[in-house]
Order: sequence, then structure tokens, then C-alpha cells
Amino acid sequence: MRQLSGYPFEPWFLQRLQATTRFCLMTHVGPDADGLGAQLGFARAAELAGRQVRIVNEDPCPARYSWMDPKGRISDFDHAADECEKAELGLIFDAHEHDRAKRPAERFRELGKPLWVVDHHPSDPTLDLQGVIAPEFSSSGELVYRLIEALGWPIDAEVAAPLYAAMSFDTGSFRFLRNQGDTLRVAAALLDTGIDTNPIQEALFASRPRDEVTLLGRALTRQRFSAGGRIAWAILPQEVGEGLDLANDAFGELIPTFIGIDGVMIALIAKPGRQPNEWKLSFRSKAAVKIGHVAKGLRGGGHDHAAGATVNGDIEVVCAEVVAQLRAALVDQLGIVADD
Repeated sequence: MRQLSGYPFEPWFLQRLQATTRFCLMTHVGPDADGLGAQLGFARAAELAGRQVRIVNEDPCPARYSWMDPKGRISDFDHAADECEKAELGLIFDAHEHDRAKRPAERFRELGKPLWVVDHHPSDPTLDLQGVIAPEFSSSGELVYRLIEALGWPIDAEVAAPLYAAMSFDTGSFRFLRNQGDTLRVAAALLDTGIDTNPIQEALFASRPRDEVTLLGRALTRQRFSAGGRIAWAILPQEVGEGLDLANDAFGELIPTFIGIDGVMIALIAKPGRQPNEWKLSFRSKAAVKIGHVAKGLRGGGHDHAAGATVNGDIEVVCAEVVAQLRAALVDQLGIVADD
């Protein structure tokens, strides 16, 4: 059954959350600061409102984000699978496809328990989903702030800090706001709780591990350009990371450098997936051109200017086809025709 609320939140959605006393929270594999921050902010607010909450993700909290969880709230399925059985309602944050939460979501389905989504990514209308999807929000962190506010639950500094981190992460330190003043108003409300944002910003944007800098150097040697330098892309095979101690999302941290090159309007990175012959594609674009439809055509998803997809096959052939589609997007949307 598909039953989704948007924003403002539907009464049935808020009433179900209010009636729940035991939650189990999860997010997508390879968790990032938005999904984790949304979980942690919701968990703290729910506990202040008298609910019991457990966070059970497929993956452990990445070391790069451990500062977000000083009380050790985040657990993983290998160590806390039994928490799924105790919960009345499961919530998946920052993803709307149940499969992206992996084993925690699978356990909920096996148990026949309700599993809802809380996400800001547009969804495929054919998916059988329950919960809330609100693409107008900059991040799941901002969405969760408005949700906590609508529920009337307390918002103290311990709620505010991870939500602010989530928002800052997904907006690139508030550079990508989609012309939404409300995002900054929410950030201001979080600041009013007394949080110190300096360590948050430093941890997110000024603490890159040395091995990631080495990875960036290796990636830049494989960078290619198309459409007269308007598309920057790279295929990064497994050996690019050999000998390096890298977090799961280390490859994803490369794409801001690619899209930040003068003249580049679209960036694409292909990295190995978890299965043999599987590849993960990450897309970014500047405001003038939309690329989300290209990812969706590959059965992926995301936003107009930030998206991803999983593909299989000869990655050189796949990327050649994808780059051709990105060139077509430049032609169709901007009238740009450029030979390589």
C-alpha cells in the first residue's frame, strides 16, 4: 500500500508517530552525515518526548562521523539485530527504497512490522511506500527538524547539533540552497539552542584524512573531459584505493573537486560497487543544467543536480553512453554544442 505524506505533514502520519512508543531507526548503506544526523536528532527528540528509540543500520557508524554520536546511540545489524523485534515502527531516514537499508529492513519485512520512510529525495510513483517524502527540503536533517516541530517534541542542543550537521553536509556548508530561505531560517533556529557550529564545520569540511588526499591525487590522474571541458568524469577502479585506509564514502568526497573546476558544468564518477562487475555512478551538476533524469534512466535516483545509479557491465562502454547522454542534456537545456 502506498500512503505518503508530503509537507505540511498529513494528520494520519503525525498521529501514527505520536502513538508509537518504540521506534527502530535505520538509514541507507554507506551512511553519510545527513542520514546519521537525521537519525540522531529524531532519536534524541523522541526520547525527550518519552519514547524508546534504537538506531540499527546495516553498516557501523563510519569513523569520520563518530563525533556526531558521542553517546554511542548508533549500532549496526551485526550487533543489534534483536532491536528490530522490539520496535513497533521502523523508520528509514534519507532513503525511500527499502532495499537501501539492507538487513534491518529485511528483518522488519520478515516480522511483518510497519516500515516507513522519511526522505527528501523524489520517489518513483510506482513504489509501494508509506511515510513522508518531501523533496522541497534541502536535506533529511531539515525535514526532520520540521517533523519534530510538528510533533511538538522538544528541541534542545543535543537535538540541534546533528540536525545542523546533516543540513550543512547536504548543502555543502549552505552553498546549495535551491533559493530556499527557509533552510537558513531552520539553521538559525538550531543555532538559537546554543550549539557551537565551528567544530561541526571543521569536522565536516576541514578534516580530510591524508589517505583521502592521496586518493584525490590518484583520481585526478584519471580525470577526463568532454563537451569542450564542460563535463569532467573518471572511472576509478579498485586499484585506485589500494594501500589506503578509506571510509566507505571516500570516493563520494571526490566529486565536489570535479564539479568545482572552472568551466565544468557536469561531473561524473564511476567507482566499484559491492558485487562483482557492479559500478556506482555519482552525478553532480551546476545550477544551469539538470542531470537527475540521466540517473533515473539507469534505474537510479536523486535530485536534479545530485544523483546516483548502480550499473553492471563494461564500465568503459557504460560511461561512454552516459557521457553521451550528459552531452545531450547540455544541448537540450543550454543549446551547447561542443566537440571533444
